[in-house]
Amino acid sequence: MASDLQIRSVLAPTMLLLIGGIYWLDHAAYFGRQGTLSAGLLGLLGIGGALEYANMMRKQGFAVARWPLLLATALLHVAAFPFGWHQLDRELYPLIFLTMALLFPLAVWSLGKDHMARGLELQGGTLLGFLFVAWPMYLGQGICLRHLSSLLYVVLICKGGDIGAYVVGRLLGQRKLIPHVSPGKTFAGALGSLAVSILLAVLLRDSLVEDLSIALWVAIGIGALLNFTAQTGDLIESLLKRRCGAKDSSQLLPAHGGVLDLVDSLLFSFAAWFLLLIWLT
Repeated sequence: MASDLQIRSVLAPTMLLLIGGIYWLDHAAYFGRQGTLSAGLLGLLGIGGALEYANMMRKQGFAVARWPLLLATALLHVAAFPFGWHQLDRELYPLIFLTMALLFPLAVWSLGKDHMARGLELQGGTLLGFLFVAWPMYLGQGICLRHLSSLLYVVLICKGGDIGAYVVGRLLGQRKLIPHVSPGKTFAGALGSLAVSILLAVLLRDSLVEDLSIALWVAIGIGALLNFTAQTGDLIESLLKRRCGAKDSSQLLPAHGGVLDLVDSLLFSFAAWFLLLIWLT
């Protein structure tokens, strides 16, 4: 049987080539508006992540309304495409409307005498999945359709930080960061991740986000912020898996895990960059 390292050495470059091909086609706008393909990919990942979340939680006995969650997530990601993504108030309508549309029937259902015991848990567990997975991926779609090259900027900063954490942690890591949540993460790895993210934020600003005119000190701050949100997203997903008794969010990708394992470091980062992008533009 092939080792995890061998599988990763084949699968990781394959995924990078696939993502690079989608980005190239998208940047050239071969399929209509620039950003459409990438936004579609993020939408599919959002639906997949919501499904993995619901399955993990339900397997552990938590009350989650799986199909209402998936329906609301799918509608949210479809709703990203009609907008021009230049009017913030309208772009946020789907977030508010679908959150309430998801909550309201669950709240009404909870009023039943036989449902009171788990009604609040059902509302909370379902909404957590929608806010943790669907909201950030929707904002990621907005980044694609508003400023496509900055999506690559964010992904490279966050995933570069992941690689930095792995390499530095393996070489120098001794003191554990939060062992009760993620035993493999170390303080050295966290600092290595921060350094790589800041370096990438500075080096890539002139090639990917040149039109945003990001000053050096701003790029340093962006690298630090995106690294903090990336590491936090990774830890929160680790907490979720540990609470659910799962090693990976699913077995979709050999040696990598599932969709949530793939995008965990991007969830809070998409939200943070979306707000920064509005400020910068």
